Amino acid sequence: MKTVIVYYSLGGFTKKIAQQLAAKTGADLLRLTPVKEYPNEGAKKFIVGGRAAVAGSKPKLQPYHFNAEKYDRVVFGSPVWASSPAPPIRTFIEDNRDALGGKELAAFFTQLGNGAEKANRKLAKCLGKDKIEPEMIFFEPNKKDAHKENEAKLGDFAAVLGR
Repeated sequence: MKTVIVYYSLGGFTKKIAQQLAAKTGADLLRLTPVKEYPNEGAKKFIVGGRAAVAGSKPKLQPYHFNAEKYDRVVFGSPVWASSPAPPIRTFIEDNRDALGGKELAAFFTQLGNGAEKANRKLAKCLGKDKIEPEMIFFEPNKKDAHKENEAKLGDFAAVLGR
């Protein structure tokens, strides 16, 4: 089964997980980059990004190439912003809604605190689904013992995707 991991990463942790998952599964990677990037430091990072996520914004993206016919499965990767997927994911879905029909879907989320379960429900709704499975939640590295936990989860998620 040919898989592509479509992801957005602001601070780099989601990118790291996407790259590790691709290495374990042989999936292709497609990084989404907004034309106007979000702030990555201080309170502005949370205020601007959280407001955009809650509003359901769909930022314009840098050009990317996505040939849906090549893939059987699309795995979405996103940080959790205000219990929502990051807005560039919404833009990608809107841009490719018809092409995503009939594809197997999966998702992973990275988070500092909580909200990934709700973000997954919002992602599913955006895709016109009841839920997205399989899904996995990774905790940002500043959480105690997150590295060991994330390594185990990465292996588990790769194994599920490999079936």
